[in-house]
Amino acid sequence: MANFNTLARLSFSSKLFLSLVILALVLLSILFLLIIPKMEKEQYEHEIRQVEQTIALNTQQLHLAVKYIRNDGKKNYELIRLNIESKLEKLSQRLKNLSSSEQESILKKFSKELSCPVALIDNSNKLSKHLNKKLNNDGYLQYKNSNQKVNSWKNYIKKHEENFCPSITSHLVYSMEFDKNSNLLLSCNSDLFYDHENNEEKKIKKYVQKSFSYTNHLHKGNTFLMWLNVEKANDKPLYNVKDKPKNNKYCISKLSDVKSINTGTLSANDILLASNGEPIVHILNGKKALTWARSINNDPVRRLIFLTTVYEEDLHNAMDKAFWKLFPAALMAFIFAILIGYLLFRKFSKSLDTLVNTSKQVQNGNLKFRSNIKGEDSIGQLGQTFDLMLDSMENNIKLLDLKVEERTQELKNSLDEKNTLLKEIHHRVKNNLAFTISLIKLQKRKVSDEKTKEVLTDIQERVYIMELVHRKLYESKDLNKIPFKKYIHELILDIKNAYYIEHLDIKLNIDDIPLDIEHALPCGLIINECLTNSLKYAFEKKSPHNFFEITFKKQASKYILEIADNGKGLPEKFDIYRSKSLGLRLIVSIAQKQLLGKIDYKNDGGLKYIISFES
Repeated sequence: MANFNTLARLSFSSKLFLSLVILALVLLSILFLLIIPKMEKEQYEHEIRQVEQTIALNTQQLHLAVKYIRNDGKKNYELIRLNIESKLEKLSQRLKNLSSSEQESILKKFSKELSCPVALIDNSNKLSKHLNKKLNNDGYLQYKNSNQKVNSWKNYIKKHEENFCPSITSHLVYSMEFDKNSNLLLSCNSDLFYDHENNEEKKIKKYVQKSFSYTNHLHKGNTFLMWLNVEKANDKPLYNVKDKPKNNKYCISKLSDVKSINTGTLSANDILLASNGEPIVHILNGKKALTWARSINNDPVRRLIFLTTVYEEDLHNAMDKAFWKLFPAALMAFIFAILIGYLLFRKFSKSLDTLVNTSKQVQNGNLKFRSNIKGEDSIGQLGQTFDLMLDSMENNIKLLDLKVEERTQELKNSLDEKNTLLKEIHHRVKNNLAFTISLIKLQKRKVSDEKTKEVLTDIQERVYIMELVHRKLYESKDLNKIPFKKYIHELILDIKNAYYIEHLDIKLNIDDIPLDIEHALPCGLIINECLTNSLKYAFEKKSPHNFFEITFKKQASKYILEIADNGKGLPEKFDIYRSKSLGLRLIVSIAQKQLLGKIDYKNDGGLKYIISFES
């Protein structure tokens, strides 16, 4: 809304310029909407083809590399196995006709040279004849519980090891007949049969890892080779940050140059289904990604998978280049069109801006401001007519101001006269009440009956208070806005002086609120009646702890007047609405009939009146 108001306050020239800019942008957008999508589509397809061609090349290289490594591994395995068998044959011949201690010494030395435990095993219990300790590697333990044939190799899988990698996962055990009662047993880790120093394999690994980086200029995704456990495949995400390096779901191939995989939301089933097919669309690190999966082998359990993941945003970044090829020419056309349009409409817009500025000056109160636009065209005639209209309006306003001033003076005189008459009425009422008091005093002197004198005294006091209330109101400057706090404060002070009140603590909690005479007068009378009743009936003896409290405040549209004392209160089950007491009847009557309000009272620890009336 704020931006809309800002635009609305712009000059016509600015609005025209903005309109031309918007029109040019619309035309430019249409141009881009027709051309850019086609270019983006072609660029996207080109990027996909590039990635797939690189993947196809990498896949062929991996097939050849894996085939070479497998064949080379088998060759090394056979050579090492034949070499070990030959050494064991020589060892067997050497051990014969030697003492037990000599045999044990030679076996220890031979085991150290081969990095594999070699021992003479008793066929009756399959225990070592020389070692005090039992053999405890996995190969021996599994051999002990099996029926392995003599002069044969056996591959035993390691127990309790979650490692799906194809290397260092088993023990190779060779059992050779030594004599009728014993066999010569060798138990080796399968890693012994892998040539770690094979330079050709290192070259292949380096070349393969380099080929993985051929698509790095196209994207920031991942390219790696891994072993996938087909038997453990499911629809849950394959990768979990809590996965251990050795697990039974997957294993990163040593041909890869990554330490951990991050396949996002991809599951093992997704990868297996997509092998040699279309890319999988999924989420990786909160971004949309495409992943190509290619099977390097078809093993039913241990599948070797080549994965390439590309972020879709990387493909779109390449598409942005098409936009920047067209942008300079489009920008030049855009600027040229705006300048031509602005020059054509400049004179027309300038005159309109002058008219708008003139109307704003008049709106701000400057009635003497004129546009001074001349000319025979429509804008010139409009400017002249506008200036004539302003002349006429200025004259009419001057005449209206004179009439308003005259009428205002008449109303002021009438109001002053009304206030004078009202004050005169209150003055006369005050004088009449004073005269009434004098008559009552004269009458009291002629009356000998004490009860009658008491009644006349009560009437005299009430009339005196009424005269006091009218006198205070007469002293107010504005009868429609009487400062109630000051009025009550002075009224209480006069009452205290009139009755010589010394033993009563009077507390005033009155908000500084102005009241008109229709509300101030009844409130003053009610306060007087309550104070008089408290002095006469509330307190059995004089005490500095006796108090009388007046509270006056405004809540929403209502006034609240609270009057309380800590006297003995009213008798139990006393009803002020049916009381025959003149004072209580006056309080209820004034509250309900003059203030048109509501009166409540509480009779606990003293007496408290709560009077509420509309403002």
